[in-house]
Amino acid sequence: MSRGLALRSLADLPRNARNSILLEPLWAVFGTVVLYYAPLYLRSVGLSSAEIGLLGSVTLALSFVCQAFAAPITNRLGRKRTTLIGDLISWSAPMFVWALAQSLGAFVVAAALNAINRVVAVSWSLLVIEDVDAPQRPRVFGIMNLIVTFCGLLTPLLGLLITRYGVVPTLRVFYALGGVGMTVMFLWRNAITDETRSGEEAMRLHRDLSLGQSLGQTLRRVSGMRGHPGLVGITVFYVLTVFIEQLSLFQILFLGETLGFSAQTLSYVPVVAALVTALLYGVALPRLGRLPLGQTLVAVRALALVGAGALLLVPPGHAALMLAVVGVIGGATFLTQTYRDAALFARLPAGEGTADLYSAVQTLTLLCSIPAAGLAGLVFAASPRGLFALIALLCVALLVLAAGLARRETRAATPA
Repeated sequence: MSRGLALRSLADLPRNARNSILLEPLWAVFGTVVLYYAPLYLRSVGLSSAEIGLLGSVTLALSFVCQAFAAPITNRLGRKRTTLIGDLISWSAPMFVWALAQSLGAFVVAAALNAINRVVAVSWSLLVIEDVDAPQRPRVFGIMNLIVTFCGLLTPLLGLLITRYGVVPTLRVFYALGGVGMTVMFLWRNAITDETRSGEEAMRLHRDLSLGQSLGQTLRRVSGMRGHPGLVGITVFYVLTVFIEQLSLFQILFLGETLGFSAQTLSYVPVVAALVTALLYGVALPRLGRLPLGQTLVAVRALALVGAGALLLVPPGHAALMLAVVGVIGGATFLTQTYRDAALFARLPAGEGTADLYSAVQTLTLLCSIPAAGLAGLVFAASPRGLFALIALLCVALLVLAAGLARRETRAATPA
């Protein structure tokens, strides 16, 4: 797609969403690749499965602490300023630490810095989406997810470099380059985005409050979560999807160590995911967009269950079948993230309380996900296939939950 065509296709979006989309590749080209290879990097540096799982749980625990202050910080500093400061601390700095890390302790330091991204997860989401009309929000989330997925096309190139130079030297250089590239992107995006209308109002209301008072106000708003129809149900759905994503941390090790695929073969996994995602974005998203969100989540999670079950049946060494299955899983993940986020924002109240409740959902999600990575490490060490059987069972539970959300949505839309 040419730059001119891309600009025309985004012309109807507000300034923040449009410019954030245009600059997102500068983050994703580094973030997507290094996060994909992270378990392999940790293993190559010398960490065991249990240590990798422990690191994941420590990261989530630190993220939980940061998440508790995400809404007060975002409301006091504003969406734009919080995003800039948080991104520089949580992505630019740890990228350089990861580039040099040689021990579990160093990775814990990087995890502590990276945990600040939980604050940014709130401020950035609101910066991008708050001024976007509700019908356009799934499209914005879809484009963002599509960009991240397509940047995975770089993994075969990195796979060739890994094959030639080794995992550790190659990724150390890529982490360092990522630190530079992300810093440029964060400063550039800050220059071409504006504070949102809701953000300006929140800053005005929180200007004279201490951080503790802002946190107290946030907690009072959270206590009223049950007063917003459908919010509790979609929150449970959100939590379980993220829990499953954390358990899936070991997928690349399962494919490499258990099923015996080489690093070069594994480098094509994100390529297949990108192709499937593009197909779904062009074909499935317009059709799914005509359905109520609840029915869409049912269809998406049914696809995810098919992928999770099929992964257990892939025989060692059958690359074509493996790539087809992970393509289904990747496509289901893309659709889940797109419509899960849209469904959550549809149930959040507009206005100053949006940051508080969105942060509350993220906080609860992190709290419930803290044991996921550690659990995954222990189960994987004992039985790699057992871990992915557990993921398949949780996919069944998520499908049942999605069906319940769809029924509730149908009842709410039916006139009394």
